[in-house]
Amino acid sequence: MQQTRRPVAVLAALREEAQELARHLVPASVVGPGLPTWEGELAGKPVVLILCGVGKVAAAMAAQFAIDVHHPRALVSIGLAGATDSETARGRLIVASGAVQHDVDARPLTDALGVVAGLGVSVFPADTTLSDMLLRAADSTIEGPGRAGLGLVLTGDQIITSRAARDLITAAFPEGACFDMETAAVAQVAHLNGVPWGALRVTSDSADESFDLQGVIAFGSQRAGELLEKTIVRALEQM
Repeated sequence: MQQTRRPVAVLAALREEAQELARHLVPASVVGPGLPTWEGELAGKPVVLILCGVGKVAAAMAAQFAIDVHHPRALVSIGLAGATDSETARGRLIVASGAVQHDVDARPLTDALGVVAGLGVSVFPADTTLSDMLLRAADSTIEGPGRAGLGLVLTGDQIITSRAARDLITAAFPEGACFDMETAAVAQVAHLNGVPWGALRVTSDSADESFDLQGVIAFGSQRAGELLEKTIVRALEQM
């Protein structure tokens, strides 16, 4: 990725996901509606960190605000994610190869589940250069085989808490690597604006009946935030 002084814009839904990065930065002089924002440098690179809130509308609004106001060189969506099976351990790092909105169904306007009407697109591919940087950074952050990987992020406006719901979605999108509620919205905004994007997610649960909100939030605060911070900083070192 070409060197530039334009910032990388990092978007997180929850304060627990953003807090480790935020402590290196300062409150931004320009803040969008309901969008706590920090700015500064990490690894010598300019960064804007935006707390967007949960869900696709919140993420899309934050992504467009970041593009309009900060003119970033790239957008990076970060945060927690549900695994696509009950065997994946908590704490696996997933770098997005692309993202799809699993809950978009505009048929018969479109010919398939997940296709965005008017665009004819279901999967929004991540920027390969940025994804390669994030994956190298993830591999160097977390130890053990299979603890970091590249895959498709399945985004929808729901927290998946049942095996039946999870398996229904993965049957439709078998290449899915994890579930979240923001990445594909960020990807669609980035696509329409011609801005490179990437995503880094940490599995916090199995998207089944074992889901425990307090445990997920505690993991986000105590472990995931640190993993996200270390990986983002190591990725920035490559830029």
